[in-house]
Amino acid sequence: MGRDPGAFQRLINIIYIVLGIACVAAFAASFSGGHANMQTFPLLFLLAAAVHFVTAKLNFRKDIRGRNKRSQGIAETLIGIFLIILALASMLLVW
Repeated sequence: MGRDPGAFQRLINIIYIVLGIACVAAFAASFSGGHANMQTFPLLFLLAAAVHFVTAKLNFRKDIRGRNKRSQGIAETLIGIFLIILALASMLLVW
């Protein structure tokens, strides 16, 4: 009894869909109410960081041919860290 080999990929697809819908909703909310909804900007940066961290996790796993995409995973992680720093800076400026 082994695991379903496509289960991880389905989970990642669900995570991407949920994060994408959340990004679109936060983006619409941040621009719909003017100055009052600027508090959602840190959420946008955090959601984008989450997408990059999920992509980094995928890149750290080995692909089909057995190659390791370590450098791409490191780049995605660094972008995610940068987006978290932007989220913290926007939290300080907006709130």
